Amino acid sequence: MMIKNARSVAPLLAVMFAAPTFAGEKTPDPSDLTETNTSAYVAMSNKGGFKGSISGDMKFNNGQQGMFTLEAAIDKDGDYTDSRLQYFHVFSTENTAVPKIAASLDVLDNALFTSASPGITLAINSGIEGLNIFPRAGVLAGKYSDDVKKQANITDDSAFGGSAALYVFYTAGNDGTYFGLYPEYNYLSGDVDMSVLNTNFLMSTPFNSDRTRWGQIKITNTNTTIKNSVIDEKINDTVVWANYKFYF
Repeated sequence: MMIKNARSVAPLLAVMFAAPTFAGEKTPDPSDLTETNTSAYVAMSNKGGFKGSISGDMKFNNGQQGMFTLEAAIDKDGDYTDSRLQYFHVFSTENTAVPKIAASLDVLDNALFTSASPGITLAINSGIEGLNIFPRAGVLAGKYSDDVKKQANITDDSAFGGSAALYVFYTAGNDGTYFGLYPEYNYLSGDVDMSVLNTNFLMSTPFNSDRTRWGQIKITNTNTTIKNSVIDEKINDTVVWANYKFYF
Protein backbone atom coordinates (compact mmCIF):
# COMPACT_ATOMS: atom_id res chain seq x y z
CA MET A 1 0.00 0.00 0.00
CA MET A 2 1.21 3.48 -0.83
CA ILE A 3 -0.46 5.17 2.18
CA LYS A 4 -1.44 3.10 5.19
CA ASN A 5 -3.88 5.26 7.15
CA ALA A 6 -5.43 8.67 7.61
CA ARG A 7 -2.40 10.02 9.52
CA SER A 8 -0.35 9.68 6.31
CA VAL A 9 -2.85 11.88 4.46
CA ALA A 10 -2.76 14.69 7.02
CA PRO A 11 0.54 16.34 5.89
CA LEU A 12 -0.73 16.51 2.30
CA LEU A 13 -3.99 18.14 3.36
CA ALA A 14 -2.15 20.62 5.61
CA VAL A 15 -0.07 21.80 2.65
CA MET A 16 -3.20 22.15 0.52
CA PHE A 17 -5.12 24.27 3.03
CA ALA A 18 -2.08 26.53 3.49
CA ALA A 19 -1.70 27.04 -0.28
CA PRO A 20 -0.77 30.60 -1.34
CA THR A 21 -2.47 32.69 -4.02
CA PHE A 22 -1.99 31.61 -7.64
CA ALA A 23 0.97 33.33 -9.29
CA GLY A 24 0.82 31.87 -12.79
CA GLU A 25 1.40 33.82 -15.97
CA LYS A 26 -1.85 32.83 -17.70
CA THR A 27 -5.42 31.95 -16.86
CA PRO A 28 -5.57 28.25 -15.96
CA ASP A 29 -7.63 25.89 -18.10
CA PRO A 30 -8.54 22.73 -16.14
CA SER A 31 -10.30 21.32 -19.22
CA ASP A 32 -6.87 20.92 -20.89
CA LEU A 33 -5.55 17.61 -19.55
CA THR A 34 -2.03 18.28 -20.90
CA GLU A 35 -1.71 21.75 -19.33
CA THR A 36 0.77 21.62 -16.45
CA ASN A 37 0.06 23.66 -13.33
CA THR A 38 0.39 23.91 -9.57
CA SER A 39 -3.01 23.24 -8.06
CA ALA A 40 -4.91 21.27 -5.45
CA TYR A 41 -8.41 20.18 -4.59
CA VAL A 42 -10.37 18.88 -1.62
CA ALA A 43 -13.54 16.82 -1.99
CA MET A 44 -16.29 15.13 0.00
CA SER A 45 -18.54 12.34 -1.22
CA ASN A 46 -22.20 11.53 -0.61
CA LYS A 47 -20.97 8.54 1.41
CA GLY A 48 -18.96 10.69 3.82
CA GLY A 49 -15.58 10.03 2.23
CA PHE A 50 -12.91 12.71 1.95
CA LYS A 51 -10.31 13.17 -0.79
CA GLY A 52 -7.39 15.54 -1.31
CA SER A 53 -5.05 16.10 -4.24
CA ILE A 54 -2.07 18.33 -4.97
CA SER A 55 -0.21 18.92 -8.27
CA GLY A 56 3.11 20.56 -9.02
CA ASP A 57 4.55 21.45 -12.43
CA MET A 58 8.06 21.71 -13.82
CA LYS A 59 9.37 23.56 -16.87
CA PHE A 60 12.51 22.45 -18.69
CA ASN A 61 15.00 24.49 -20.74
CA ASN A 62 14.09 22.59 -23.93
CA GLY A 63 10.47 23.80 -23.68
CA GLN A 64 9.06 20.54 -22.37
CA GLN A 65 6.92 20.48 -19.23
CA GLY A 66 6.12 17.96 -16.52
CA MET A 67 3.61 17.61 -13.70
CA PHE A 68 3.23 15.35 -10.65
CA THR A 69 -0.16 14.74 -9.03
CA LEU A 70 -0.76 12.95 -5.73
CA GLU A 71 -4.28 12.02 -4.65
CA ALA A 72 -5.44 10.20 -1.52
CA ALA A 73 -8.82 9.34 0.01
CA ILE A 74 -10.24 8.27 3.34
CA ASP A 75 -13.68 6.92 4.25
CA LYS A 76 -16.23 8.34 6.69
CA ASP A 77 -14.42 6.64 9.59
CA GLY A 78 -11.09 8.25 8.68
CA ASP A 79 -9.53 5.04 7.33
CA TYR A 80 -7.41 5.03 4.18
CA THR A 81 -9.21 3.74 1.07
CA ASP A 82 -7.14 4.52 -2.02
CA SER A 83 -4.51 6.75 -3.60
CA ARG A 84 -3.16 7.71 -7.00
CA LEU A 85 0.16 9.10 -8.20
CA GLN A 86 0.48 10.47 -11.75
CA TYR A 87 3.27 12.02 -13.77
CA PHE A 88 2.82 13.73 -17.15
CA HIS A 89 5.72 14.80 -19.35
CA VAL A 90 4.33 17.01 -22.12
CA PHE A 91 5.84 17.49 -25.58
CA SER A 92 4.61 20.10 -28.05
CA THR A 93 4.50 19.01 -31.69
CA GLU A 94 4.32 20.69 -35.08
CA ASN A 95 1.21 18.68 -35.91
CA THR A 96 -2.07 20.63 -35.98
CA ALA A 97 -4.16 17.47 -35.48
CA VAL A 98 -2.18 16.39 -32.38
CA PRO A 99 -0.59 19.56 -30.98
CA LYS A 100 0.65 17.92 -27.76
CA ILE A 101 1.69 14.46 -26.58
CA ALA A 102 2.19 13.44 -22.95
CA ALA A 103 4.17 10.45 -21.75
CA SER A 104 2.57 9.45 -18.46
CA LEU A 105 2.88 7.14 -15.48
CA ASP A 106 -0.26 6.26 -13.49
CA VAL A 107 0.16 4.46 -10.15
CA LEU A 108 -2.99 3.20 -8.38
CA ASP A 109 -3.40 1.70 -4.92
CA ASN A 110 -6.74 0.50 -3.53
CA ALA A 111 -8.43 -2.39 -1.75
CA LEU A 112 -8.18 -4.62 -4.82
CA PHE A 113 -4.70 -4.05 -6.26
CA THR A 114 -1.62 -1.87 -6.57
CA SER A 115 -0.52 -1.12 -10.13
CA ALA A 116 1.70 1.05 -12.31
CA SER A 117 0.80 1.96 -15.89
CA PRO A 118 3.20 3.79 -18.21
CA GLY A 119 1.38 5.16 -21.24
CA ILE A 120 0.83 7.87 -23.82
CA THR A 121 -1.83 10.60 -23.82
CA LEU A 122 -2.64 12.55 -26.99
CA ALA A 123 -4.21 16.01 -27.19
CA ILE A 124 -6.52 15.85 -30.20
CA ASN A 125 -7.54 18.98 -32.10
CA SER A 126 -11.25 18.32 -32.52
CA GLY A 127 -11.86 21.29 -34.83
CA ILE A 128 -14.78 22.30 -32.59
CA GLU A 129 -14.31 25.33 -30.36
CA GLY A 130 -14.37 24.37 -26.69
CA LEU A 131 -14.14 20.61 -27.29
CA ASN A 132 -10.98 18.91 -25.95
CA ILE A 133 -10.31 15.20 -26.51
CA PHE A 134 -7.51 13.20 -24.88
CA PRO A 135 -7.19 9.44 -25.50
CA ARG A 136 -4.74 7.45 -23.37
CA ALA A 137 -3.36 3.92 -23.70
CA GLY A 138 -0.83 2.11 -21.54
CA VAL A 139 0.52 -1.20 -20.30
CA LEU A 140 -0.03 -2.23 -16.71
CA ALA A 141 1.74 -4.31 -14.07
CA GLY A 142 0.91 -4.79 -10.43
CA LYS A 143 -0.16 -7.11 -7.67
CA TYR A 144 -3.44 -8.12 -6.09
CA SER A 145 -4.28 -7.27 -2.49
CA ASP A 146 -4.33 -9.84 0.30
CA ASP A 147 -8.14 -9.68 0.34
CA VAL A 148 -8.35 -10.60 -3.34
CA LYS A 149 -5.82 -13.42 -2.87
CA LYS A 150 -7.92 -14.83 -0.05
CA GLN A 151 -11.28 -14.53 -1.85
CA ALA A 152 -9.94 -15.96 -5.13
CA ASN A 153 -7.85 -18.63 -3.36
CA ILE A 154 -4.61 -17.74 -5.16
CA THR A 155 -0.98 -17.72 -4.02
CA ASP A 156 0.63 -15.64 -6.79
CA ASP A 157 -0.39 -11.99 -6.48
CA SER A 158 1.32 -10.74 -9.66
CA ALA A 159 -0.80 -9.30 -12.46
CA PHE A 160 -0.22 -7.84 -15.91
CA GLY A 161 -2.51 -6.15 -18.38
CA GLY A 162 -3.37 -2.83 -19.95
CA SER A 163 -5.16 0.45 -19.38
CA ALA A 164 -7.11 2.78 -21.62
CA ALA A 165 -9.04 6.01 -21.16
CA LEU A 166 -10.83 8.62 -23.21
CA TYR A 167 -11.15 12.11 -21.70
CA VAL A 168 -13.66 14.45 -23.36
CA PHE A 169 -14.19 18.01 -22.06
CA TYR A 170 -16.45 20.71 -23.42
CA THR A 171 -16.30 24.37 -22.37
CA ALA A 172 -19.87 25.65 -22.54
CA GLY A 173 -19.74 29.13 -21.05
CA ASN A 174 -17.79 32.35 -21.53
CA ASP A 175 -16.80 32.19 -17.87
CA GLY A 176 -14.97 28.89 -18.44
CA THR A 177 -17.67 26.52 -17.19
CA TYR A 178 -17.04 23.08 -18.67
CA PHE A 179 -18.30 19.50 -18.60
CA GLY A 180 -16.31 16.30 -18.77
CA LEU A 181 -17.09 12.68 -19.59
CA TYR A 182 -14.30 10.15 -19.32
CA PRO A 183 -14.20 6.37 -18.95
CA GLU A 184 -11.03 4.85 -17.46
CA TYR A 185 -10.45 1.11 -17.93
CA ASN A 186 -7.90 -1.17 -16.26
CA TYR A 187 -7.49 -4.88 -16.99
CA LEU A 188 -5.27 -7.21 -14.98
CA SER A 189 -4.60 -10.88 -15.65
CA GLY A 190 -2.88 -13.48 -13.49
CA ASP A 191 -4.17 -16.27 -11.28
CA VAL A 192 -7.35 -14.19 -11.27
CA ASP A 193 -8.64 -11.86 -14.00
CA MET A 194 -9.90 -8.44 -13.03
CA SER A 195 -11.40 -5.55 -14.98
CA VAL A 196 -12.30 -2.13 -13.56
CA LEU A 197 -14.24 0.46 -15.55
CA ASN A 198 -14.64 3.91 -14.00
CA THR A 199 -17.08 6.17 -15.87
CA ASN A 200 -16.82 9.78 -14.72
CA PHE A 201 -19.05 12.77 -15.37
CA LEU A 202 -17.73 16.16 -14.26
CA MET A 203 -19.39 19.58 -14.03
CA SER A 204 -17.05 22.47 -13.20
CA THR A 205 -17.49 26.24 -12.90
CA PRO A 206 -15.12 29.00 -11.70
CA PHE A 207 -15.78 30.97 -8.53
CA ASN A 208 -13.73 34.04 -9.55
CA SER A 209 -12.91 35.98 -12.72
CA ASP A 210 -9.28 34.85 -12.98
CA ARG A 211 -10.42 31.19 -12.79
CA THR A 212 -8.15 30.19 -9.93
CA ARG A 213 -11.00 28.86 -7.73
CA TRP A 214 -13.40 26.20 -9.01
CA GLY A 215 -16.43 24.33 -7.76
CA GLN A 216 -16.96 20.86 -9.21
CA ILE A 217 -19.46 18.00 -9.03
CA LYS A 218 -18.09 14.61 -10.09
CA ILE A 219 -20.17 11.46 -10.48
CA THR A 220 -18.19 8.21 -10.71
CA ASN A 221 -19.69 4.83 -11.57
CA THR A 222 -17.37 1.85 -11.05
CA ASN A 223 -17.96 -1.56 -12.60
CA THR A 224 -15.58 -4.25 -11.33
CA THR A 225 -15.35 -7.89 -12.43
CA ILE A 226 -13.21 -10.49 -10.60
CA LYS A 227 -13.09 -13.98 -12.05
CA ASN A 228 -11.24 -17.30 -11.93
CA SER A 229 -12.22 -20.91 -11.20
CA VAL A 230 -13.10 -20.03 -7.60
CA ILE A 231 -14.74 -16.61 -7.82
CA ASP A 232 -17.00 -14.86 -10.31
CA GLU A 233 -17.97 -11.53 -8.77
CA LYS A 234 -19.33 -8.31 -10.22
CA ILE A 235 -19.42 -5.07 -8.23
CA ASN A 236 -21.21 -1.86 -9.26
CA ASP A 237 -20.91 1.32 -7.26
CA THR A 238 -21.71 5.01 -7.83
CA VAL A 239 -20.25 7.89 -5.80
CA VAL A 240 -20.93 11.64 -6.05
CA TRP A 241 -18.10 14.01 -5.13
CA ALA A 242 -18.27 17.75 -4.40
CA ASN A 243 -14.84 19.29 -5.15
CA TYR A 244 -13.20 22.63 -4.43
CA LYS A 245 -10.19 23.16 -6.71
CA PHE A 246 -7.70 26.01 -6.57
CA TYR A 247 -4.53 27.11 -8.37
CA PHE A 248 -1.55 28.68 -6.69
